[in-house]
Amino acid sequence: MLVIPEEIKEKFRADNRTGDTARTVRLRFYDEEIQLLFPEETLFPDDELFPIDQDPIYVIDNFQISNETLAITESLCDSQDITFGSCDSAQFEITVADVLLDLTGKEFMATVEIAGYEMALGIYTVDSFIRQADRRLKKITAYDRMQKFNTDVAEWYTGLTFPMTLKQFRDSLCEHVGITQIDTTLPLDDMEVTETIEPEQLSGWDVLKAVCEINGCFGHIDKTGRLTYAFLPKAGLFPAETLFPDDELFPADMANYDNTETLSYYNQSQTSYEDYVVAPIERVQIRQEEGDVGAIYGDGSNTYVIQGNFLVYGKSADELLSIAMAAHEQISGRTYKPCKIVGPALPWVEVGDGLVCYTSDDVIETYCLKRTIKGVQRMIDTYTVKGSIKLEENFGIQAQIIQLAGKAAVIKKSVEEVSVRVEDLKEYTESQVSILANQITAEVKRATEAEAKLSIRADEITLSVKNLKEFTESQISVLADRILMKVSKGEVSSQLSIEPDQITLKSNRLSWTSTYSSMTSDGILTCKGIKAVDGTFTGTLETDVFYAGDDEVIFGDFTVTADGTNVFKSSDNSIVFQTREGGPLGSYPTLQISRGSGTPSVITDHHMESLTGYFGEVYITGDSWWEGWSLTKTMKDVYSKISKLQNQIDDI
Repeated sequence: MLVIPEEIKEKFRADNRTGDTARTVRLRFYDEEIQLLFPEETLFPDDELFPIDQDPIYVIDNFQISNETLAITESLCDSQDITFGSCDSAQFEITVADVLLDLTGKEFMATVEIAGYEMALGIYTVDSFIRQADRRLKKITAYDRMQKFNTDVAEWYTGLTFPMTLKQFRDSLCEHVGITQIDTTLPLDDMEVTETIEPEQLSGWDVLKAVCEINGCFGHIDKTGRLTYAFLPKAGLFPAETLFPDDELFPADMANYDNTETLSYYNQSQTSYEDYVVAPIERVQIRQEEGDVGAIYGDGSNTYVIQGNFLVYGKSADELLSIAMAAHEQISGRTYKPCKIVGPALPWVEVGDGLVCYTSDDVIETYCLKRTIKGVQRMIDTYTVKGSIKLEENFGIQAQIIQLAGKAAVIKKSVEEVSVRVEDLKEYTESQVSILANQITAEVKRATEAEAKLSIRADEITLSVKNLKEFTESQISVLADRILMKVSKGEVSSQLSIEPDQITLKSNRLSWTSTYSSMTSDGILTCKGIKAVDGTFTGTLETDVFYAGDDEVIFGDFTVTADGTNVFKSSDNSIVFQTREGGPLGSYPTLQISRGSGTPSVITDHHMESLTGYFGEVYITGDSWWEGWSLTKTMKDVYSKISKLQNQIDDI
């Protein structure tokens, strides 16, 4: 709650029908970050308290503001139920005329003046500056300095020297992102912070939320651009089953707090509220994940759960209990009534303050969790507060971050499943057993090295082992009618299937070694005979196009003898090769060619002959005059013509 003179508050509450209640809104833009020196809890600027040695580069005054287009939205938490640790950014919107300077990215201070009293509405940075249908107009959308936390701070985190206190940790974070904090002490400032995560990316926003969550507060940027930690004051006691205020029961404790505003004026037609009061939080549970027992403090059933907060990873049971106690002190016992209240704008009210509104038949005690100020001359405040009667289960602030340290023993029991998981993230180990109606699974893994898993079902047993470093995996599945085995590395795998009528083997490379045969992984096959009873060696190797037996080897349409005759021949005997060792063609290296009928032709190592003593006929082919003639006939014809020519010469 900002401290301003009571007479100025009355002017803001008034109907603005006279000159002394007129509002003047100004936006002062600067090239550099605004450096303010305001006294605590007041924004009344005198000559010594305005920006130090800074002159604005541009000022937008009342006459440039399009009719009642101002809208400022601030919130601590806008979820259905309170989520402690929320750090929402305030939004500022306004439409202005005749501004030629591009204001995108510029920081400005917004103020409102009434009766000569000027107070700040906040410091914002322009996110967008968009021309409207009326070309003179442009719409400014801006956000407060909370956006500075919306940056990757992984490098900052990994560069810290651990351990450190939580106070040192949050101070370092704010210095890194360039935010000044309101000087305050948080309940867990002395808690030791250790390195519990190994982030590739880490949002500064998530880090701030984690700090606020375990302290039971909210992060908020105040009107001077500084980070403040907002705590909810305890609400009062309502009489059982009646909301009629009696002198002893109403107004309750909330109305007596300094940071509580009584809303004497409100718009009845636009104001609504629930008939119930949100039940106070009774217990606080801190755990790593759902099912983890963690630590619980407090009595009752309305439990607020802090889950997955990386600042408490690896803490002992006693340490977790102390943290739960500190959080419980700040968040338990807070009750409020969900409502929407519309009334005159009260810019000194801040999110997190208590609100008390007297209606014709009720008293609304609530918190300023979200508020929107709209308009200039008709400046209206709308307070929106949500909440269920009782928490179903609130998991608080959660962020998906790789953990380095943390322990959990998680037991789940339901009609569908019973499971137990024990995890030690510091040792990178985890074991889990799950029992379902149709399956039992057991799993043990070391996160960065290996993993083993067993699954048992009525129709199948599966065992797998993975090496996560080498990207290798072995798996065996046993079914009633077959056994399946698979070993893989990356995309390469070998598989074996054993079934009653067949064995199927698939592999990128296959090798084996046995007594009578072997094959290397590059395809070199060696086979020996199989020893028979009488001491001889027999055996065959056969495929559709290949046969290897004791007497011969067949390659497709050709045969090689293995009986000492040293012959290679085609299946139709048209081509026969024989070595010099001798065989059916004599004792010379021999090539025999046969057309299938008639006498075959033979080529030996020293002459050409036919088996009948002369060389078979050679016929000429091709596109020529002697196509179809034999070589012998051609030579005879040539000889005859030469003889006739000789005779004619002799006669002459």
